[in-house]
Amino acid sequence: MTAETTFKYRQLMSCKCFRMRKAARLITQFYDKKLRPSGIKITQFSILSSLASGKTMSVSELSDELFIDRTTLTRSLDRLNKLELIEKVKSHDARHRLVRLTEKGYETLDHAIPLWTEAEEEIFSESKKYKFAVI
Repeated sequence: MTAETTFKYRQLMSCKCFRMRKAARLITQFYDKKLRPSGIKITQFSILSSLASGKTMSVSELSDELFIDRTTLTRSLDRLNKLELIEKVKSHDARHRLVRLTEKGYETLDHAIPLWTEAEEEIFSESKKYKFAVI
């Protein structure tokens, strides 16, 4: 391998997408650790939060709102359904799968919110400490 070839491949490590995905994974791990006492992960927290408005949503609507592909979302919804945090609702149109939060889902979300708030405050204080922007 030549120095030129090594440089070519080393450049790949500066990929902005790679770095952003790495940062997102680190932040996800941070939130998951904070939320552990609630029994849910940040991805599940996001889904429950979207459903907390009380309205029944289709999988497509939820997918669009959260920018999650439907296959991934369906797997997550199946897990949440097994945990009895959401329930599937019959639709007049069989093409639309509808879901809503259960009472247990609201209770779990209520337990998770203070943990999430703590994570939010820590992320914000760290961003000020190191002078980087958090969206």
